[in-house]
Amino acid sequence: MAKKYILILFIVVVPFLTNAQTLTGTTGLLNIPSADMQADGTFIMGANYLPEINQPAWGYNTGNYYFNLTFLPFFEIAYKCTLIKRENTGHYTGQDRGISLRLQLMKEKKYLPAITFGAHDIYTSSDKGNQNFGTIYIVFTKHFNISPNILGITFGYGTDVLRHNQFVGLFGGLTLTPAFFKLLTLMAEYDCKGINLGGSLFLFNHLYLFSMAQHLEYFAGGVAYRIYL
Repeated sequence: MAKKYILILFIVVVPFLTNAQTLTGTTGLLNIPSADMQADGTFIMGANYLPEINQPAWGYNTGNYYFNLTFLPFFEIAYKCTLIKRENTGHYTGQDRGISLRLQLMKEKKYLPAITFGAHDIYTSSDKGNQNFGTIYIVFTKHFNISPNILGITFGYGTDVLRHNQFVGLFGGLTLTPAFFKLLTLMAEYDCKGINLGGSLFLFNHLYLFSMAQHLEYFAGGVAYRIYL
């Protein structure tokens, strides 16, 4: 019972104390991608805690770690490893590796949204095609200044092209950065499967922390460190 109350307290409090990469290790909201891009020369490394609903086929909670580089103003690449529990030992000694690519087709303009095309887990050496986190999508993002808070609107579509697809159909979300505390971003999204609520905090110009109630039921969160090359 005590653990339950601690989890509830963490989910409620951390977003108001704590901007991060998504659970996928790429630029976005909580679990869904956005059309935003990092500045040219941005390198990010991070790790996330993943509840079992992120990959039901495995049936257990796990985590991932990733490295992300934006080396052109319109191109982002990420390498992510998700921990796998070995059946014979019960230890997290296996890894599911994936590469993500994102190409911004248009920057955000005064009246037009940014547009980005992306693909996650695009290559597999297995004949069975174990692209457990595969995604091919297009996404649009537009920000609005609201006296003087910043509201972001993101919507996109994930295709059913790969053998395993993380996002299929429409997804979208909202972000709100309050004027009184611009390090904080509150987020709500629909990731094709459920609704997620959470928030993030950008500290010391390098550190990201975020937490979320995934599908309004499970805790997920992560930490990332950003440097500028």
